[in-house]
Amino acid sequence: MGSMNLNLPEEFLVPDYSGGTIGNVPATIAALLGVPFKGLRPLASPLWEPLGQAKRVVLLIIDAFGWNLFQKEQENLPDFTREAHVAGRITSIFPSTTVAALSSLWTGLAPAQHGMVGLNLFMPHYAVTMQTLAFTPSFEKHPNALIQAGLEPEKFLEGPGFAEQLISGGVPTYAFKGREIVDSALSKMHGRGVAGDTGIVTVADMFVQMKMLLESKAGESMFVSAYWPTIDTLSHVYGWDHAVVAAELWAILAQFQREFLGGLSPAARRETIFLLVADHGQIHTPVTQQIYLEDHPALQQMLFMAPAGEPRTPYLYVKNGRQTNVIQYIQDNLSEAMVAVPSQTALAAGLLGPSPHASVTEERVGDVLVTMRSGYVLLTERQRESAKKMVGRHGGMTAAEMQVPWLGYRLDA
Repeated sequence: MGSMNLNLPEEFLVPDYSGGTIGNVPATIAALLGVPFKGLRPLASPLWEPLGQAKRVVLLIIDAFGWNLFQKEQENLPDFTREAHVAGRITSIFPSTTVAALSSLWTGLAPAQHGMVGLNLFMPHYAVTMQTLAFTPSFEKHPNALIQAGLEPEKFLEGPGFAEQLISGGVPTYAFKGREIVDSALSKMHGRGVAGDTGIVTVADMFVQMKMLLESKAGESMFVSAYWPTIDTLSHVYGWDHAVVAAELWAILAQFQREFLGGLSPAARRETIFLLVADHGQIHTPVTQQIYLEDHPALQQMLFMAPAGEPRTPYLYVKNGRQTNVIQYIQDNLSEAMVAVPSQTALAAGLLGPSPHASVTEERVGDVLVTMRSGYVLLTERQRESAKKMVGRHGGMTAAEMQVPWLGYRLDA
């Protein structure tokens, strides 16, 4: 991959889409299940081949369970976390944000390939920047407004859904996620081809229902994907290393050990593999590192709209012919806080994934891709109040945001 010619600072971790990212997890699961797969390659073989072949794979995605949090809390976590048959450290995709990461986990493609390249995406056809969690204009919440305007969630991502590829190979997919998001546009986008989509109320509810599914279909092939968001929610509010986050992580994993792992019969465990991963980590973003566009009128005047993307990785749309001036301004005045490169250069270098890219990617990453150093964020004045409540964030390329644990278990071993 050509990312090295971007002259990125050493604190940045460039994702290795050839076998070191969460985007490589679907191909890994397909390989464990013996199902043909088109997309990124599997993870490096030591991270999965020792598990052997299986008929059933269960994947638990804990939002924002970064490697930093795993390392800090490892001694205090339930026993099973230290007894994995394969274990390692992989990275998120870039940008390291939930909508892009979950889209990679539901397609086996990199962000540039599936087209979901950030939280706020400029949609030229609708002349609006869309917040992709709710398919709403970014400036005010009107949930599903873009769907009412004609956008179809099931057609949003390029490439087939992971569940569609698995069912072609005879393996049905069952998804578990919060009740409040089970019918969301994002869920419909990701869930193409799923056999069952269960909305759950609490994490205990999820683990008990997963166990019941495995017991009721003992001996049957399946892929189970479970997603839980509370580590991310709490890390945004308190920071990833807060005692509340540690307590929540212990509660999730202890319930998992007791209600799921501890309760499975030998028949339900047979030929079953369990995998644990996160979509990204988090970094502290202190108020002292908030940069407001309005404080840089010369820069603001060269842009024709507010930045898209997100505060840790903004996409800048510049007035005609001002791309070089924008990059020069950032280098001269903001280099301690951010790195700016032509978006085309970042795409060509494979930063958001290898070719071929989705047809919409180029227009969605703007003219200048900015990614923030340390704990800096780029905001606009209207975000000032909400920004005070966001102690932690993600979306950038620092180790804290990019590195996540990867644990694999053969449940009949």
